[in-house]
Amino acid sequence: MARDTTDADGVPPYRRALAIDPADAVAWQHAARTARAVGDGLRSIGLFVRAARLHGDLEALGRQIGEPLRLAASRALSRVQAGAADEAAALLEPLARIVPPQGDLARTLGIVRLIQGRDAEAERLHAAAGFEDCGLGVALRGIARHKADTDFLGTVVIPAHRMEDTIERALDSVAAAARVYREAARDTRSQVHVCVVDDASPDETASRVLRWAREHPEQSVALIANNRNQGAGRSRNIGAAAGLGRYVWFLDADDYFFERHLVLTATALDHNPDAGFVRTGMHFDTIDQEVTPEWREASELSYPCNLCVRRVCHDMIGGFPEEAPFHPAVADDVAYGRALHSIFGGIRIAEKTVHYTMRADNALARQRLTMTGAAKPAEPTPPDSRFVAIEILTQRRIHALRAKRSALLRDGGWNGPPFFTAQGGEDPPEGSSAAPVAALSEGQDTPRAIDLVAVGKDAIQAGQLDRAIVALTRAAIEDPGRTEAWFELGLLAHRLRRDTLALTAFRAVTGLHPDAAGAWCNLGSMLLDIDAHAQAVPRLRRALVLQPGHTNAQCLLGRANRRLGHAEQGWRDLGRALRLAPARPDLNADCADAALGLGDGAGAAEHARQALRLSPDLYSGHVALAGALESLGRLDEALVAWERAIHCNPGFGEAFTRRAVTLLTRRWGPPPLPAPAGGTGRRLASTALGRNGRFGNQLLQYGVLRLYAARHGLTLEVPSWLGRHLYDHDDPLPGPALPRVAEADGEAALTASLLGERAAVLADRDVSGYFCGDTTPLAPFKEEFRALFSPGRHLQPYADALLGRLRDAGRTVVALHLRRGDFGWGRFWIAPVSWYLHWLEAVWPTLDRPLLFIATDDPTQVRAFAAYRPVTGCDLAEPIAGAEFFTDFHVLCHADRVAISNSSFSFVATMLNRNAGGFHRPEPTRRALLSYDPWAAPVLI
Repeated sequence: MARDTTDADGVPPYRRALAIDPADAVAWQHAARTARAVGDGLRSIGLFVRAARLHGDLEALGRQIGEPLRLAASRALSRVQAGAADEAAALLEPLARIVPPQGDLARTLGIVRLIQGRDAEAERLHAAAGFEDCGLGVALRGIARHKADTDFLGTVVIPAHRMEDTIERALDSVAAAARVYREAARDTRSQVHVCVVDDASPDETASRVLRWAREHPEQSVALIANNRNQGAGRSRNIGAAAGLGRYVWFLDADDYFFERHLVLTATALDHNPDAGFVRTGMHFDTIDQEVTPEWREASELSYPCNLCVRRVCHDMIGGFPEEAPFHPAVADDVAYGRALHSIFGGIRIAEKTVHYTMRADNALARQRLTMTGAAKPAEPTPPDSRFVAIEILTQRRIHALRAKRSALLRDGGWNGPPFFTAQGGEDPPEGSSAAPVAALSEGQDTPRAIDLVAVGKDAIQAGQLDRAIVALTRAAIEDPGRTEAWFELGLLAHRLRRDTLALTAFRAVTGLHPDAAGAWCNLGSMLLDIDAHAQAVPRLRRALVLQPGHTNAQCLLGRANRRLGHAEQGWRDLGRALRLAPARPDLNADCADAALGLGDGAGAAEHARQALRLSPDLYSGHVALAGALESLGRLDEALVAWERAIHCNPGFGEAFTRRAVTLLTRRWGPPPLPAPAGGTGRRLASTALGRNGRFGNQLLQYGVLRLYAARHGLTLEVPSWLGRHLYDHDDPLPGPALPRVAEADGEAALTASLLGERAAVLADRDVSGYFCGDTTPLAPFKEEFRALFSPGRHLQPYADALLGRLRDAGRTVVALHLRRGDFGWGRFWIAPVSWYLHWLEAVWPTLDRPLLFIATDDPTQVRAFAAYRPVTGCDLAEPIAGAEFFTDFHVLCHADRVAISNSSFSFVATMLNRNAGGFHRPEPTRRALLSYDPWAAPVLI
């Protein structure tokens, strides 16, 4: 195609070319030029990008779209300077949906996002921009430094008056509890702030606090000194107002925490987003065994020192009362508890985590006889006017809080946990002191004053998925006949891979609407997703009885029958679905795959090409076409199709594996012959290996499966995958189809076995999984695992020469993994380059002749480390076609210090690394690289 003119029919030649071959990159380029010529710049950029996905020449793409992107970025910066950040975003967002932001586009959009307060997006865009020292980078580092300096879990507030003899013990207990929290969280940087409010003590209390703080510089401590006595309640409010972090604890200066107090209370609130507070058990000094159950209950529901409260909840109720009748310290804690319990639900933990000290002049000593049931009955006395006033003021406060709550529910603006209302929508009686708290093992009371489905939807919109699941679960339990609650719960549980809950929800919908075809189709789809294909079939058939033309149900039925080994029936079902919706690209791709399974390569190719005409970027269409071409012996064309599939979705495993196997076979010939299969009762298959996950995750899957097979005397069967070529594995190929185990069930069974727990052996089953959880169960078998991945006969000379050249260049090899290409979404987040630079600044001066090696799929990242004169895989060896990643992986396996991405590729490399003196990974909450143990940590964070 030399010109962009039209033919005699008025049809541009590029359109005719695309009708013949939707993957014609030149035709797409002509379409892009035509769009640019008529002034449709946005569409032209999209078409140039589509062409680049096919031809792969990114330099050409940069020349074609670079200037329009720079102009757009310049216009957006002008709007930013005029104070119109939202207008700037509107200019850039359409471009970002077409072109993965890089360079000026990423930097400018990052600036806009930072101004809009969307810091995480700004971080990702800054990393993509590659301009480390630009204004955006400086601003982000300033924010990160500020957050690191002020990022606390919460604050322990300690009011103190004349407590020079016990204040240091109280501080010691907080420090010990904070240390236990850090150990449990595996985060050495977790901080708990302490704010001591000295309430005009005439003794050495304040100087003791200062001395303790200087002796413990690792513990954040602030001292506030009142110049006149304010009382405990007002002092607690002063301390809470100056506190840091999302949680507030209170501790009297003569009491102390047990070591588990902070970890138990903070973890409870972390895991229960609808709870406003947590209360624990208390140890009442020497009379603990004598305290009556009634007094223990009353004390534990009013004493502030066994309480952990969300800061927003503390602020909502206005803190401790400060009116005169409560001063200096009369019933202010009881009033605080009643106010808190009146509008928020909470959690009770039975474990005693606070020691309440009995002193000669404190409340515990004064009430000892009453609390232990030893007090003699007293003569009735007239009510004390002061306590009557306290009750009036407490009622006044609760009444005002309910009005405030009603206004927030009506007008919006509340971002804390749901408000509590008692059963039936009525508030507790005004005089009631019973707290709406529940034992942790039973769950907290349900907030019923609001529409929980609406709460759940709002939480989903805000990304608070744990809170959403709690709200929707409660909505469904409270009103089992509400379809919307079950439906939304099913969708969310499915999204979170909580399969049992999702199935329960979708089954409830079919029970409420047994004549709704869509409900049965949803249930069948869920069963398919968890590999329960046999159970899915009757549900999908039921949907088709109710609505014979239900395309999705017909399509899913075809997929289910194929997975059950009923190839011809599956083909017929898919054919019916295609007749119902011939323009659906995914159905054409499904039919291509089904035809290929029946040996019809030509028919498969025809369906695949039709899928690509309808959707040129359809990954499954390119995969189906590649498989069809392979079956027809057209291997070069198949290789091109595999590569196009990878361009469409670099993160998917099948195209990655099939391309690699094709190229490695060309280079080294076929892998070792497969060993004989195991007999009946001794087989274990994983037919998904090579399709789910890429190289690092495939090694993890294979290693876990081999360990499990060895534990139970099974023979593992796997399809063609890279391990056969790279590590000379000769496992049997999959034999006759075996029943498939749901992914979650398979992972759970294998993990339980490796932990030594009893479970049914998965003999004669087909198991799959990603195994990206905690690696601790694998630790006892680390040497067996590592032994599986020694380079094979073809790879060993290459690997040895590679390490030789690496060691010649430096004594201490520091390896970084900066994964970019297919990352940047969901759990596959990207850590900024600045985190790695900060880590290098600290570690580099301590090393002997260090050499920096950077493993990355984005060479532009290397220039940020120019000061360290880094080397890359291309500097050490010519890449192996099909295993271009191996150089990076092998260096990560043998480096002396390793800093990885949030990627199974580099994580698994560190599992195989016997040499390194330290492993570090990015931690999003700390915004830094932290140390980790590859054999006692989650694979992905």
